[in-house]
Amino acid sequence: MKTQLLKAIDHLYDTFKSYTILGNLRDRSCDCCVFDTEIKMLLSKPIKSLDKDDIYHFMTSAMTTFGDVEDYKHFLPRILELVIFSADVREDFLTFEKLDYAKWEGWEAKEIKAINSVLECALIQALNENSEHIDDFISLNLLYNDFETLSKILLESDSEKLISNIVDKALTGYSQPINERLAELYAHPKILEKIEQRFLNTTHKEEANRLSIAYSLLENKN
Repeated sequence: MKTQLLKAIDHLYDTFKSYTILGNLRDRSCDCCVFDTEIKMLLSKPIKSLDKDDIYHFMTSAMTTFGDVEDYKHFLPRILELVIFSADVREDFLTFEKLDYAKWEGWEAKEIKAINSVLECALIQALNENSEHIDDFISLNLLYNDFETLSKILLESDSEKLISNIVDKALTGYSQPINERLAELYAHPKILEKIEQRFLNTTHKEEANRLSIAYSLLENKN
């Protein structure tokens, strides 16, 4: 049986299937920046068979020197699929932000919903699996989903890794920049309750001390 994430990915492909590469992609790409071999490689495989090396240059240069918005929409399902399953692609996707450049919030409602859905499902699966990359998927949803949805997912999650991450952030004083609303969410009573429960369940003195300090720091933010 397919997971909700795989179903969401299938739906993403179905939603964007009407976008094809029309005419000559060479005509919509920079002669100096994009080689013919790169275009040939990009177009030589079925979209679902493209790997990160095949699509990397397009993903990072789309609409500026490589293709246009219609071309980007054609490849977007594969780009997002690779983003979900590859930390390297995910980092580059965030670094070379392209959805906002494409003014995606003005796209058709069904397209926006398909993007939202696949990112929601990716975050939920990462939480359920206690993935090391939970923060990446939080960042994606923070950028491309409504905050209410993100809040609901995080507050309802039983992910131990999420709580560990929040505790670590509280203790290090958020050494990395963090969205203000997200910082407030991490001090929510439901999060504090989960930290308290872990404190009550632990038998390790050092861990109990960490949890106690983190709880106090977060509680004082309210």
